[in-house]
Amino acid sequence: MLRTRAVWLLLSTVGITTALAAQAPKLPAPPAPLPATEFAERRAALVRELQKAEPGGKFVVLVRGNAGATDMGAFVQDQDFLYLSGVAEPGLALLLGPGANNGQGLDELLVPPHSRFAATWDGDFLAPGEQSAKATGFAVCGNVRSLEERLAALLGADQDGKRPVLYTLVEAAPRIGSTPGKANGVAADMANDKFDGRTSREQALVARCKALYPGLEVKGLEGLLGTMRAHKSPGEIELLRNSARIAAEGIAESMKGTRPGLYEFQVAAVARYVFSLRGAGPDAYAAIVGGGPNGCVLHYMKCTRQLLQDDLIVMDYAPTLQGYASDVTRTFPASGKFSPAQRKLVQDVYEIQQALIADVKPGARLSELGRKCQEMLKERGYRSDHGPCHHVGLAVHDPSIDELAAGMVITVEPGAYLRDQGMGCRIEDTVLVTAKGQEVLSWNVPSAPDAIEALMRGKGVLDSKVGTGK
Repeated sequence: MLRTRAVWLLLSTVGITTALAAQAPKLPAPPAPLPATEFAERRAALVRELQKAEPGGKFVVLVRGNAGATDMGAFVQDQDFLYLSGVAEPGLALLLGPGANNGQGLDELLVPPHSRFAATWDGDFLAPGEQSAKATGFAVCGNVRSLEERLAALLGADQDGKRPVLYTLVEAAPRIGSTPGKANGVAADMANDKFDGRTSREQALVARCKALYPGLEVKGLEGLLGTMRAHKSPGEIELLRNSARIAAEGIAESMKGTRPGLYEFQVAAVARYVFSLRGAGPDAYAAIVGGGPNGCVLHYMKCTRQLLQDDLIVMDYAPTLQGYASDVTRTFPASGKFSPAQRKLVQDVYEIQQALIADVKPGARLSELGRKCQEMLKERGYRSDHGPCHHVGLAVHDPSIDELAAGMVITVEPGAYLRDQGMGCRIEDTVLVTAKGQEVLSWNVPSAPDAIEALMRGKGVLDSKVGTGK
């Protein structure tokens, strides 16, 4: 009996895998990782900009990566550290500084020493030495346990008692799906909690350095790094293009398999399957699948509702690819066919979005796009609940610059929410600003009502007998 059941399970598993693989549309393989030379140039560019701000040339840059994860989940590197180093390992730091003739002098990565025990459980990591320096493109790869000693040497006072300026991250670091404002808000709540009282990791570093080196001046790097991160390189654009296409493909597969009686989390699961199949990394943010009234909750992430025949679904979900996020939303009917009221709402938002996308070009301003969106929603009898645009990159809400330039990547996402009718609509695409206008990176999932209904008549992975027991 047990042997018969084991054979049945094996055959069922093979059948499920074959069915899923057969259903999955084919896309080009993800692009290669960015080369170490690109990160080296970013570090050199940062030092050049700081030399303009510090004419005397006496400064040291310190950026720490994230500490090791406290759970068994995938490690996610600090965005600014990843931007400058390209290294996604825990417990690292980097030091930068000027050299002679306005060049870069200090270019040092600090990593933990090799641990045979850690390697047994988690695999090999970088170790101090020339091999790691060569692999990462840093001039030197040292031991992170010597960080305090290195800072003492680099931040020593001169004969006049003046120390070099320390540039580091001073604001609470947001996670991929967060924003600087939210991260700082959580840090403030924690610091004001009478039963907690901790400051952010960044503020703890600042306080420690000022205590160790009296008279030290500390300046934040966030503004300068934010400006740099807003302008994407060709390699970054290719990663974002692929990330957006994977997100769109996942949502398209979810739409094809959606039907009344499913739960919201099952709709999200189809997209996550596609993300994983395509080699994408962790989610850019938690899945938002809001059926009926849940579609009016802007960041609805519970995904527990069982879908009803008349539900309109707002699905906002995307992965990361080699650390780069995308952001895509579609609104579609659980039944596969819009009611007249649903069709009007989605068509209105679709037309507003298309008008906004047409205005995306170098010189356009996010603030102007926001005002236009608000006016167009009001003209059609809706109110504006959120802005229609934000930058995208290493975070789903990347550092923002109002005036657009070629090479920037933003979202265009108008929304209208009829809470008294229990339905909402948001349509969102990830859009590249080009020299002549724009390129919609998430083009491969429909957003207009007719095209959505046509897509939903097709068969998706949930139309196989996977998970039905049949």
